[in-house]
Amino acid sequence: MLYGIVIASSFFHHSAKAIEAGQYYYFISEKCEPRGPQTPEERGAVTPDVMLFEVVPAGISDYFVHMNTEALVHYTEEGQEYLTRLEEEQAYTAGGDNSHGSNSIHHDFMLQREAISLKDLIATLNSFSQQQTEKGYYYRTILALGDERARFKAVTRVRLTESAATNRMLLSDYSTSYYLLDKAGNANATPFISVDHNALMRKNIHQYNSPFNAYTATHVCGEKWESGI
Repeated sequence: MLYGIVIASSFFHHSAKAIEAGQYYYFISEKCEPRGPQTPEERGAVTPDVMLFEVVPAGISDYFVHMNTEALVHYTEEGQEYLTRLEEEQAYTAGGDNSHGSNSIHHDFMLQREAISLKDLIATLNSFSQQQTEKGYYYRTILALGDERARFKAVTRVRLTESAATNRMLLSDYSTSYYLLDKAGNANATPFISVDHNALMRKNIHQYNSPFNAYTATHVCGEKWESGI
């Protein structure tokens, strides 16, 4: 069950322009600035056909995000389905970021905020990774906890950041963080474990030896699919 979710006021919705609803596909860019070949033919030949996310209107000023969890190829089928199920109940907020001279508009989707047991955490982490290095990290971190009755606040979120270009949005965040709860039910300020789904989604877009692989190292941008483009 979701709890403690605060929907943004109408001020924030008013301050942000409407999202262009539709499916957003990966295109080669550096924080949404185009890179690589630019003619439609050349661009189509080198750009993997990967749908990143879909934005769907959900009322007058709300939106619903659907992430392409099948792009998380190192997760089990159960892990992919688990993340998709979290989208069934989500909260949307929008607002501007004027820090450090930035005028960015962010669209935030809270997919999960709930308390879970250590057993549930272990099962979820097992479904999130089939790579030995990640499994080893999770195992060592949990082993060091030493408390089988520990509980955690699980928080899964997506952030889309508007680009200066029409119909392009940066996938700024797609992650799950687990915060250890104390006996009073208060969450630690620092995550016990964080899983960056965004990084794992980007990881396999290009081959490791591709000249475009560097552009997915820290960010990935989605461009709205338009018929005939």
